[in-house]
Amino acid sequence: MILAILVLAASLLAGPGAAQTLRVVAVADFVDDSLDGSLIGAERLSEDLQRLLSDLSRDRLRVVPVGEVRAAMRARGYRPHDLVSPTRAAEIARAVGAEWIVMGRWSHLDRDIERLPDDRRLAFGQALIEIRVLEASSRRTLLEEAFSGLAGGGGLLGL
Repeated sequence: MILAILVLAASLLAGPGAAQTLRVVAVADFVDDSLDGSLIGAERLSEDLQRLLSDLSRDRLRVVPVGEVRAAMRARGYRPHDLVSPTRAAEIARAVGAEWIVMGRWSHLDRDIERLPDDRRLAFGQALIEIRVLEASSRRTLLEEAFSGLAGGGGLLGL
């Protein structure tokens, strides 16, 4: 998943006008179609993505705090799956002052823990994620990609 974040950051930083101005980007909670999302805490992954994008942007992006995006969605009665509508996604982006909004879907998010004979535990993680970036002013999709990842022995963000 680190690769997905790097591709996303590179796409956002290389977008039109990125060199001249500070671009404001919102990250919405992703739709969680996985079986283990609630066990893993998939809802916190949007916060992790927001933090990583902020760290990678080197002052070229201002990433709106996820809490502000959630509040705007809550005020309108929207859930993450409602943002499949470009009109609704653009509405949320504008509500938080963002030019672009990052949305996505976890279609597979799984973690397995195996107990070894010496009582140590070994964790394995697998994820499949779809990411979409929408420009609020035009409601045009700027990026739409799917990524998969596997990790063993570490935390889920190692995906």
